[in-house]
Amino acid sequence: MGRSKKKTFNYLKERVWKKIQGWKEKLLSRAGKDILIKAVAQAIPAFAMSCFDLTKTLYDEISSLISRFFWAQHDRENKMHWIAWDKLCSRTEKGGLGYRDLHLFNLAMLAHQAWRLLSNLDSLCARVLKAKYFPDGKLMEVRESPGISYSWRSIVRGVQVLKVGLIWRVGDGTDIDMWNDPWIPLGTTKRPITPRRGIVLNKVADLINPITGEWDRELIQDIFWEEDVKNILAIPVHNGYSDVAAWHFDPRGIFSVKSAYHTLEYQRDRQAIRQTGESSSGKTSSAALQWEKLWRLNHLPKVKHFLWRLAHNSLPLRQNISKRGMEIDTRCPVCLRLDENGGHCFFKCKFVKPCWRMLNFEHIRQELSLQTSTLDVCKHILNLREDIMLTTVILLWNWWDARNKVNAGEDRRTHEEVYSRVIRMVSENSLLFRDKARGNPSSQSTWCPPPQCVLKLNIDGAFQAANLSGGWGFILRDHEGNGVLARAGRIELVHDALSAEAVACLHALRAVLNHGFSYFSVETDSSILVSALDSACYDQSTAGVTFKQIRTLLRMDLGMIKVSFANHSCNSCAHELARKGASWDPCHMSIWADPLPDFVQCFVVRDYTEPRY
Repeated sequence: MGRSKKKTFNYLKERVWKKIQGWKEKLLSRAGKDILIKAVAQAIPAFAMSCFDLTKTLYDEISSLISRFFWAQHDRENKMHWIAWDKLCSRTEKGGLGYRDLHLFNLAMLAHQAWRLLSNLDSLCARVLKAKYFPDGKLMEVRESPGISYSWRSIVRGVQVLKVGLIWRVGDGTDIDMWNDPWIPLGTTKRPITPRRGIVLNKVADLINPITGEWDRELIQDIFWEEDVKNILAIPVHNGYSDVAAWHFDPRGIFSVKSAYHTLEYQRDRQAIRQTGESSSGKTSSAALQWEKLWRLNHLPKVKHFLWRLAHNSLPLRQNISKRGMEIDTRCPVCLRLDENGGHCFFKCKFVKPCWRMLNFEHIRQELSLQTSTLDVCKHILNLREDIMLTTVILLWNWWDARNKVNAGEDRRTHEEVYSRVIRMVSENSLLFRDKARGNPSSQSTWCPPPQCVLKLNIDGAFQAANLSGGWGFILRDHEGNGVLARAGRIELVHDALSAEAVACLHALRAVLNHGFSYFSVETDSSILVSALDSACYDQSTAGVTFKQIRTLLRMDLGMIKVSFANHSCNSCAHELARKGASWDPCHMSIWADPLPDFVQCFVVRDYTEPRY
């Protein structure tokens, strides 16, 4: 590679420019441009970004090309950019379009390379790099130094990103430095906040009882402050498994470029707020939660893009153009009477009012005309009844289309023409999204008995976030729906709801096997638990150790029996038992065999006979 990085990577800019020039010959809506930008233009430099830390100049030049393409129309190159590029790069739920900040995306891609090295230290590439740059094997401690290659310098920058979200999942604890490594998922720094104070113990393995394989509770309480004690004891541990590195910001514990990118976005916004009191993607909107609703509308993409621009007050209304410093007649091009702003164009122009009246939406027009900003207008629209909301949006879009025709010198459409276009578009829109509106057919809503000679085990876990505790419960039934065995108990400390489900499954399997039962199926209302037990995709999550223990039991004692998913309405008995267990004292645990207590029998009967919706 030559000394000039700009010249080396200039081909990326040229490729983006050539793609854009080809697209400009086509008549594309902004919704169409949006798809091409995300799927093609911003994907062109992805491979180079996965290997090298590109220059800020290149990021800016490529972003400028894409931004000009987004705002341009036909062959006119230099159109007004109504919304800043950094706002377009913010996430859709924050009011942006979700375009990539190329610098952050580059860092996320490099972090992925660092993750691959960390996960495959025995690969040929890792061994070569290790021999030259980190012979001690400590990849996470590498630093930039003079004389290193450009590619390695890029990976080192990826390592710095990886450090932000790296966390160790405790197995036997032998590889984790309890004071310096990140290993406490509930901690603010992922490390103990307790000062060391000359304590000689160094490894997490020193905190595990070698006989029981569980946490040494008394030792932990002697060493750490109360907050650390609570967070440590909530971590599942097992001596039979090795410690593994995981990605903290993914529920599966697996690194992804998407997760790393969002983490970098969050850090950037927090830094901007600390420095200026304002997010880099714009001021926090009171209607922030409404953006998701806007993009979920059953409308054509071009209509949703129009509503998005209206919310940002970025439509080229004449008064808006004048505010940008251009000399222009600010009168409404349709009525030629008053200044054209959002309120006048859509609600107060004498030619638009009949359109609202023909739809019997006069009361809605009056309500919207009283709003103080276009953002409030959109917020009000999104809170209307769905059919009224969809018709209102279509009316606004059609009137904007009619206004643009007049602005371009064409004849004004009559309100009858606008009305007929709205009605036709509403009908077409209903047909287009009819299948989606029908939804999925209803699924089974009551508990289904197993085949004869086979038992069914229903399990559930409860989680109380306020005190990091929970409960577990299970019910074992025969083919006639009769309860054979039931149990419930409290989980004193648990990390999250998925961990509670995993603990419940582990307790249930152990109890049923200890009572000599071997032919049974297992049901849970947690689809994530089913996925976690079907494959190793969640083994690096907080509950990964528990998932491994469950799979060991299933393979060793149950052959090929699988855990399957059931709707919550089919699992209500186990759910009620888990809730009851969560309210008990930690030392209290109950197990019931046939005959079951009356309150458990009540849960069984209700679960079997009454559908829940």
